[in-house]
Amino acid sequence: MESGWEGAELHRLATQELLAYSGEKEARVRIEGPAVMLEPSTAQTVAISLHELATNAAKYGSLSAAGGRVEILWSLTADERLSLRWIESGGPAATPPTHRGFGTRVMENMIGQLRGEVRFDWRGRGLTCEIDLPLA
Repeated sequence: MESGWEGAELHRLATQELLAYSGEKEARVRIEGPAVMLEPSTAQTVAISLHELATNAAKYGSLSAAGGRVEILWSLTADERLSLRWIESGGPAATPPTHRGFGTRVMENMIGQLRGEVRFDWRGRGLTCEIDLPLA
């Protein structure tokens, strides 16, 4: 049975995923990038990835600290790919995990199935995650 769902606009999707953390007086979340409509499979992958990143940031990363912030920035490349960056700052120092958790494996598998790539960089100032996905 087809649902008729045609995808999602990326800014709206990111805003919905981070709504719980962006409603405070000082904005803790910055979301910025050009308007882009995602196909259903790409929208689902991005939503799950952002949810996983937000959950981890709230438990262990920048969103677990009062002054912590998250930036979600994206651009479109000339070869019709989405380049999305998740950047944490102001939280506890980021350290690489000792094992890959279930959520990370799900992200890697879903992004890989779409012929995309994901990279994690646990910097002292916070996690940076880069996601590269084809749009076409």
